[in-house]
Amino acid sequence: MGSTADIAAREDVRRAGLSADGPLPRLLTLLRIAEETHIDAADAQRIAAEGGLAIGRAEIADLLEALAGRGLLGRVPTMGTAPVYDSVAHPHSHMLDEATATMVDLDVSPETLSAIIRQAIADQPGRVDVLLRIRAPQPAPAATPRKAGRPRLTAR
Repeated sequence: MGSTADIAAREDVRRAGLSADGPLPRLLTLLRIAEETHIDAADAQRIAAEGGLAIGRAEIADLLEALAGRGLLGRVPTMGTAPVYDSVAHPHSHMLDEATATMVDLDVSPETLSAIIRQAIADQPGRVDVLLRIRAPQPAPAATPRKAGRPRLTAR
């Protein structure tokens, strides 16, 4: 039997409609427990190898895309050529410090995010760029089919 993290990843992969056989659930676990949350294919391949998964770069790239396409990984908007993925999959903001090549999650309230941006602009005049990404609307989840039988009454 696997660890709790492995079991959770396997279930998340299944719920997302992906095959829970093969390396996908284990890769997801390794990415979720890794210290770095923002990774590219090379980082993912290194993390996989350190976790005992020998996977080629092309297969890693395909697995990352599959996980991101089903919402199990996030994608960080970048101007670079290689996609950057985020093991924190829910929508949140980021701050990139080019001088140190450090990316920080800003999983904060809108008010706090505004304050961070104002302070950064004040502290670093002429050096702050803001990329505002407006996400495409997500389709509404499919309605759960009702079982046949007597209609239910609900209080209003």
